[in-house]
Amino acid sequence: MKPKRITMAGVLAGACLTGALAMTVATPASAAPADWRDCPANSVCVWDHSNYEGAFLAGGVNVSNVGGTMNDRTTSLWNRSGSRICFYQHSNYGGEVLAIVAPGESRPNIGAHANDRVSSWGTC
Repeated sequence: MKPKRITMAGVLAGACLTGALAMTVATPASAAPADWRDCPANSVCVWDHSNYEGAFLAGGVNVSNVGGTMNDRTTSLWNRSGSRICFYQHSNYGGEVLAIVAPGESRPNIGAHANDRVSSWGTC
């Protein structure tokens, strides 16, 4: 009978240790938009990498051409304006609407269809 108690005590100790370890392991935080200073209030911001990293552009609610640095490079975005924003395939709000983003919405990854295709954005 004594060996059974030792085995049961070992099992209980192991279970407690496993539970304690599971509680101390940190889970990674979900990606959030970059620091507030990076994307000013009332702006629309785009990054060339997912999770708000890499080259970055902040603009108003209507940007007819993102310029050479960010043209066809957007992967993540944050709409800090109070307007709904449409992201377009070509400059001057032309071509396909690739994404429609609500006020305050952010996307750590714009998705395969729109990735690296944005050339302009505006209210819609």
